[in-house]
Amino acid sequence: MMKKSIFYLSLTAVLFLIASCKKEIGKWDDNIKLSQKTVSFNSNNNSIVVTTKTTGWWLSSISFNKTNIDLKNIERTTQNFVVIQPDFKVERKEGNKIIITMNQNTTNSDRLLSIGLQNGDYFDGLEITQSK
Repeated sequence: MMKKSIFYLSLTAVLFLIASCKKEIGKWDDNIKLSQKTVSFNSNNNSIVVTTKTTGWWLSSISFNKTNIDLKNIERTTQNFVVIQPDFKVERKEGNKIIITMNQNTTNSDRLLSIGLQNGDYFDGLEITQSK
């Protein structure tokens, strides 16, 4: 009788642990809610405003043509910031607007701008492709 009680108690504990671990560890729900995640520009000067439904996110990275941009002098957690580079500008306004501007593409290849955002353990981002 005692062995059966221990067995059923152990079985109940294991089933409870399995049932409670349905969500992956570190997997958060979307708490940034971008209005769009991909953008395609032609080769001319282009600009777009992407919005977020929340304001608690911060800028985690920017890469241009797969090369990371140095952000150490940018206050990435503030509600307003500007990152200016020769080929593009990324600006956050009022906490929930991201204004992305790309200068004319005079190269002979497509250009890729990747912007990484984070809020807690949730990671998201934007991919902007500018044609040649």
